[in-house]
Order: sequence, then C-alpha cells, then structure tokens
Amino acid sequence: FENDGTRDFDLGGLAGISDDEFDALGPVQWPVRAGQAKRDRRFFAAGGFFTPDRKARFVAPEKPALKETTSAEFPFRLNTGRIRDQWHSMTRSGRSPRLGAHLPEPFVEVHPDDARAARLTDGGFAKVMTRHGACVLKVIVSESQRSGSLFVPIHWSAETASYACVGDLVAAQTDPLSGQPEAKATPVAITPADFSMRGFIRTRRSVALPNGTWWVRVAVAGGSEYLLATDDGPMVWHDVAHRLLDHDARLAEHVEAPRGFYRAAAFVDGKIDGGLFVGPGATPPPWDAFEALFEAEVPECAEHQITRSGKSAASPLERESVVCACFGVGLSAIRDAITSGAATNVEEIGMALNAGTNCGSCLPELKRIITRDRVANPV
Repeated sequence: FENDGTRDFDLGGLAGISDDEFDALGPVQWPVRAGQAKRDRRFFAAGGFFTPDRKARFVAPEKPALKETTSAEFPFRLNTGRIRDQWHSMTRSGRSPRLGAHLPEPFVEVHPDDARAARLTDGGFAKVMTRHGACVLKVIVSESQRSGSLFVPIHWSAETASYACVGDLVAAQTDPLSGQPEAKATPVAITPADFSMRGFIRTRRSVALPNGTWWVRVAVAGGSEYLLATDDGPMVWHDVAHRLLDHDARLAEHVEAPRGFYRAAAFVDGKIDGGLFVGPGATPPPWDAFEALFEAEVPECAEHQITRSGKSAASPLERESVVCACFGVGLSAIRDAITSGAATNVEEIGMALNAGTNCGSCLPELKRIITRDRVANPV
C-alpha cells in the first residue's frame, strides 16, 4: 500500500477502511489504488509491464530435470509437504488440541509393497535417511502413497519433536530462477527403528527427557503431553516421574519391572495433575484415554486402579481416531453411520454427524472411508 503505483500489487485504496468495513469486505482484485475507483480489469491488456521500458520479459527456463538421482543406497524419492490440519512449523496451528488430535505424531507414509520389502510395520518406527540428514518417524502404511516414494510432513521442529526436522533431509538444490527448493524429490532410504518401550507423559511443567528418548509434544489444554519411545527400563522412568510429578501431589505408582511396565499418576485435590506411563513397545498405553481423565474427579480409592490399568474403572476408553476436527467426529461414529445404513455418501454423513460440513478438509478422508467400507462390507 506504500509503493505509490510502482507495482500492480497496490492496496492503497484499502489502507484506511474501518474494522467493520474490513469484516464486510468481499473478494477484491488488486490493484486498488488510493483515489481511484475500484474496477475489475485484465492485467496488462494494453501493455505497461512493471519493467524499466514497460515491456514484457520472456524467460526461457531450462528443461525440468531432477538434480539428484536415486541409487541402491538411496532408492526412494522423498516427497515433503503439509497435512490437512497443520500449517508451516505449527507455531499457531500446533497450539490447538483439536487440530493436533487427527495426526499427532511426525510420520512417514509408505506404500504397502515398499513397507513389506523394507520390513516396516504400520504404527512402528522407521529411520529416514538422505545424504544430508536423518529423522526417526512413525510409520503409516497406506495404499494412497505412491510406490517408490515416501511422504513426510514438514511441520515438526526441534521444539516439538526429537528427531523430526524434515528440512534436514532435503537436498540443497534450488531452481536457478525462482529459488524454489527441490523439496519433493530428494533420494532417500528407509530402515526399521525399534524401541523396546513406548509411553507418554502428561504434566503442567516443562520436561527434560533422558538422552536418546524419541518424543513428540502434543497440544493439550492446561499442560504438555509428550508421546515417547525409549529403550530405557522402568526404573529410569520411575526416577523421571518423581522428578516431574511429585511436587505438592500425592503420587500413585504401579511397577512391573520384569514385564517392562511403569505407571505413575499425580493427584491434587482429587484430580489428576500429571502422569507418566510406559510399557512394552508392542502394547503402548492409551495416552488419549488418560487425557479424558485429566480434568475428571477421581475418588481416592480409584487412584491405584488407574495406574494399574491406565484408565478409569467407570470409563474404559479406547483410542479414537478423529476424522473431522471441526466437530470432533471420530472414525467409529462414521463407520457406525455407514454400516447402519444411515449414511451412504459424504452428504448424508454431514447430515447425520455434521462431519465435513464446516471447513471441508476431511471430505477426501470421508470418501476414502466410505469406499473402504463398501469394499469390506459389500451389500
């Protein structure tokens, strides 16, 4: 708005509008120059390009070609990008518990054929490596992923995860004219990464975890939640729990060292103030079930039952995949609507559950769920 007409992108005519006028503002085609009537127009219909002689400049780019080739050492192509509910480095969207519920962990998406060849397990871990860096990520095996290519989202940083700085993987190759990085074609390798234990920490305080711990911080109301994977044994986490959770709180613990279980929950005034649960990697404790208990009133007689089972005796919650973040609609509710016949398409799902009727970002996933259920349960 301060370029005085030296560029077509001139919004000087909008600089002085009020808040109410801005709230009511409809679509606007720039330029909107100060002192000139607003009008729709075709750019440069009569010439006048923003160059010294006002003539257009044609740039003949090189024929598109990838800068680096795959090899036996790095046989896949790395495709980086964003996921539907997050934006850039999550400095804003990552603060929302609702947006974080859909895909809370940094992941690598792999085609089933490639997963079998690389001995990867859906829900397990993998080390993703290029010539430039490495990450350790959760594995999602998906038919929607192209074979020979791995997809990794860009959003997590060193502040939100331990080994998920995806920018470290990308080759430093850029387009010579635009400067656009070649962020979707870096040669990459993938191998399984195993942890003997998995778990979570819920606390209202900052957390310093043992070296070598795989972790990701998840947005929750009133505190911090860390999902973790580790090779440290139960008694290491016993020490961590006492350091983090017993400040002015009553600590209930359950330890089964031979089986690899350690659970602790801190209680203040009849409510859970924090928790640390770890167990064998093949059967991780239900972190989201504990989340549902965090603000609930807990009778003192039930405190040790929670640490033994990881859930309330009155509310045995299971992990629920959230599909529609806008209305908090989970996968099971959508599948129930489909199998009952109440919904056969996305419009009817919207009518029955509201899912997909606000921002619409979950509509592709709703369509995939309908298609999968029809294949699995033909009429």
